[in-house]
Amino acid sequence: MMVSEAPNGSGLCLITITGYKAGINCYQKLPEPEVNLEIPADWLIQNWKRWVWPEGNVNDVLIHEVLQVNDL
Repeated sequence: MMVSEAPNGSGLCLITITGYKAGINCYQKLPEPEVNLEIPADWLIQNWKRWVWPEGNVNDVLIHEVLQVNDL
C-alpha cells in the first residue's frame, strides 16, 4: 500500500501498489479526524481490519516506523 492524497484532495488515502489489486485505480480514504498528516503505526495496527484490509491479518504485516507525510 502507498499513502497518498485522496484524488479529490480531501485528505489521505491508501492505494494498492502490489499484489492482485495493483494498478487498479481504487483507494481507501482514511478518516481525517484520526489521520491528518501522519499515520501512527499503533493506529494502523488497531484499525487494520476496519480501514485497510478486512480479510488480511495485521500480524502478517511489517511496519518499520511511524509513517509521516512529510517524510514521503
